[in-house]
Amino acid sequence: MLLGRYRVLAVNNDGGFGTVSICWDTRLQRRVAIKRMPLLVDANSPAQASTLDEALKEARTSSMLAHPNIVTVFDFEVDTRYSYLVMEYVDGMSLADLLARVEDGVLTFDECAHVADCISAALAYAHENGVLHLDIKPANILIDRSGTVKLGEFVLTTLASAAGYGGARGGTVGYMPPEQIEGSYVDERTDVFSLAVVVWQSLMGSCPYEADTPEKSLELIRRGPSPTLSRVEPDLAGMVEETLLRALDSDPRARMSSVEAFARDLVRPLGNTSEGADSLRDLLNQSDEIIEDESGSNWGRTHLPLTVR
Repeated sequence: MLLGRYRVLAVNNDGGFGTVSICWDTRLQRRVAIKRMPLLVDANSPAQASTLDEALKEARTSSMLAHPNIVTVFDFEVDTRYSYLVMEYVDGMSLADLLARVEDGVLTFDECAHVADCISAALAYAHENGVLHLDIKPANILIDRSGTVKLGEFVLTTLASAAGYGGARGGTVGYMPPEQIEGSYVDERTDVFSLAVVVWQSLMGSCPYEADTPEKSLELIRRGPSPTLSRVEPDLAGMVEETLLRALDSDPRARMSSVEAFARDLVRPLGNTSEGADSLRDLLNQSDEIIEDESGSNWGRTHLPLTVR
């Protein structure tokens, strides 16, 4: 049991700087996802107390972000060793898991357009309410079995500092723009950059700025993504490539100022969002099929098979 109320059903240890547990809420009789994050700073530290207060404020704000493309935050608790973020349970998988299972680690143009459209809508709503995400990456993008795409873990940027991960500045190496890596001023254009990296990865099969250290990632960013999108996918030459390259500019002043502008220039030229949603729904439902081997065991249930395109 967690917090005297949530019965643990399964635990995923690959939750960034914490663990994610799928739990049964014994009070409200529903499934929830709980992210438990260690607090590594001295419990009596004024700095930590201040950061936790700020995190609680962010959790309250995030819980009010009622949007179909944002994972709902239900509760936030802290004890002497951990903080707990109680969230909506999304029955599906993360974009990171999906990319690891599909051929070449890429989505179709339609699927990518649908993901970009949904996450742009989520970010536009959050930005209107004064909330930045600052850790957009495939692991934080969830897709349910109806094909709906949701963005989660808005509050974790501040919690990263409380947990002693301030060196990461709340983000993930490979997806952070230069201003976030260097600890400079961040705004909506920071989220635009990170979303553009996710879109690029979904189209090309790899993160263009993935590196062992923030410094090495920064060097790759300043060189620009390679190879170019149109060289690998000639059909993406023109508006799609130009929009992504502008969003990935190392200078935030050169990027579009809003995620709405990014989506307007990218989504329609990229693909059909309705067909993308249908395709993702089919993929997620394939992952739940049971394939029995000669012994009759449910091998497919464990291995989550996806049809090779």
